[in-house]
Amino acid sequence: MIKDGMLLPKPEISKEAEPQEEVSSALKRDCSPQILVGPPVQAEKNIEFLNTLKDRNPGDLWSRMHISSMEYAAGDITRKDRKKDKARVSELLQGLTFSGDSDVDEEDEVKSHPARKKQKVTTITEKKWIKRDIQPNFPSWSALDSEILNLKNEKLNPVDFFELFFDDETFKLIVDETNHYASQKNVTLEVTVQEMKCVFGVLLLSGYICHPKRGMYWESSDKEQSLVSNAIRRERFELIFSCLHFADNSCLNQSDKFTKLRPLIDQMNKNFLLHAPLEEYYCFDKSMCECFDSDQFLNGKPIRIGYKIWCGATSQGYLVWFEPYQGEPVLKEDKDYDLGLGGKLVMNFADVLLERGQHPYHICFDNFFTSIKLMSALKKKGVKATGAIRDNRTEKCPFMNAENMKKMKRGSFDFRVEEKEEIILCRWNDENSINLCSNAVGIEPMSQVSYSIDEKRKVQVNQPSIVKLYEVCRYGVAKMDQNISKYRIRIRSKKWYSILVSYIIDVAINNAWHLYRICSPDTPSSLLDFRRRIARFYLENNANLAD
Repeated sequence: MIKDGMLLPKPEISKEAEPQEEVSSALKRDCSPQILVGPPVQAEKNIEFLNTLKDRNPGDLWSRMHISSMEYAAGDITRKDRKKDKARVSELLQGLTFSGDSDVDEEDEVKSHPARKKQKVTTITEKKWIKRDIQPNFPSWSALDSEILNLKNEKLNPVDFFELFFDDETFKLIVDETNHYASQKNVTLEVTVQEMKCVFGVLLLSGYICHPKRGMYWESSDKEQSLVSNAIRRERFELIFSCLHFADNSCLNQSDKFTKLRPLIDQMNKNFLLHAPLEEYYCFDKSMCECFDSDQFLNGKPIRIGYKIWCGATSQGYLVWFEPYQGEPVLKEDKDYDLGLGGKLVMNFADVLLERGQHPYHICFDNFFTSIKLMSALKKKGVKATGAIRDNRTEKCPFMNAENMKKMKRGSFDFRVEEKEEIILCRWNDENSINLCSNAVGIEPMSQVSYSIDEKRKVQVNQPSIVKLYEVCRYGVAKMDQNISKYRIRIRSKKWYSILVSYIIDVAINNAWHLYRICSPDTPSSLLDFRRRIARFYLENNANLAD
């Protein structure tokens, strides 16, 4: 120990005593000058700084105790102990700086501590909320969908609509990568496009004919299953399906978790967007690609395990763009919007829509994505948006409290408009109060909606335009999920991405059926009949070409 600048003998420690780790380590060492061989530069500066305190106040025992600790920390110690002592030195300096016992001047404090990196200060501008309706300045929707007109004139059948997405280029990609992967594994495969279509036919058939074992599809117990045995042998199907591949393993992007599916994802997104109906209203939400049908429940709801997929769809359920979840995306434009995960996803989807033309699209989404910053950023792009918004994102909007709103009658609402950004917030009292936000639609025009009080009585209330629009347009992705869940592909391989491949095929069936109903309204067809026609065509017309 040091007292008045002199080293004192090391005190004896009883074996029964268990002092603190720092004190015991310091006392066990001999406080001779040999310990201080080659001390770090920063530690020397810290000791000099503490020595100045000792000279100023010789009676300050607290400072002298820290000088002794600092001298030990500056010694020639192991790397493991150095990490502990470095943390201890930082702790001691912090305690000394903010201690009320020390009389450190501001100049000494600045000299002893290095300049800290300045943190980025975000300036939050105060919003000005006024009670009036929104006054949007978006142009009216007047786009003509030439793609749908061309499809109507071509009079396509269900197979033609499906091959708008799985076209020749897509099948060639799958065949080439599958053969390349088989050659890397020293497997003689040489699969053809016709055989690959037979494999797709079997997969589509498994969506509406379910068997507990895959081999049962080759039993000729009925006419539908005889198509499979006549089209392709079971051993050949198993070999092709086990080698099914979509990317070259020698040039994978390690930063992309879905790099083995990226060529297929990009190709399908391009085809989905190319043939998408040009509509004004779209829905953005998440979808779940379930790994298996879970029979376990939590709080009365089934546990869903699988991949989360971000989806942008039309209000009727046509999928325009999708991306599997793998963290926060990067905006295409280098702007610091500070929108978070949900906001950046919506901005990317808006950029995808704008690739088809600068039209005033209207996107609806739930409260996971919505923020006032997002509404402002979309408005600058010329994109309309409406969504539910959480209470902690309303930026101190002074509308009626949610608890007070629940006490009022059903159909009550309160609203405010941000004067500078021209963004409206509306709190609507339904079964529960809900907050809605929009940059394009407000309260007027009002509409009438009826609610059942009991079996005999109904009451009509006024419903704001923003509420009506949100209830109509927010279910686009849910409609797509409902269609996919009816006849989901049941055959799967051991590869982790096989369930995602099945999901993409089911989505292509859903989109093709959606276009078929638009282009052929006079010949209605259910989703089951539509799927059966494609599966039977692939199995019947490629049977004589399969081994």
